[in-house]
Amino acid sequence: MIKGYKNAKTRKVHETGNPRGFKGLDGKLAADHMDMLDAVSHLQEINPLASIGLHKLKGTRKGQWAMSVNDPWRICFIPARNGGWLDIEITDYHKG
Repeated sequence: MIKGYKNAKTRKVHETGNPRGFKGLDGKLAADHMDMLDAVSHLQEINPLASIGLHKLKGTRKGQWAMSVNDPWRICFIPARNGGWLDIEITDYHKG
């Protein structure tokens, strides 16, 4: 269950599937990934066979997890202590 978004642009993509503001993003796929996050509360509930590239982040993003949408876009999030997800964000964290 999504408990919070990092920014309004990410929330809008989830609500509408419109990738406005994210050049080259597959908005429908991003919305589908966020729907999946909204349907589960823990990492163990995410299908490990799904081709989402789920991985734990390091460095300045330590504590976050990410899943691939389409290059270069990722959905990053923080697992909440009592289940669910905080600070959902669509980003290209490889950029500069």
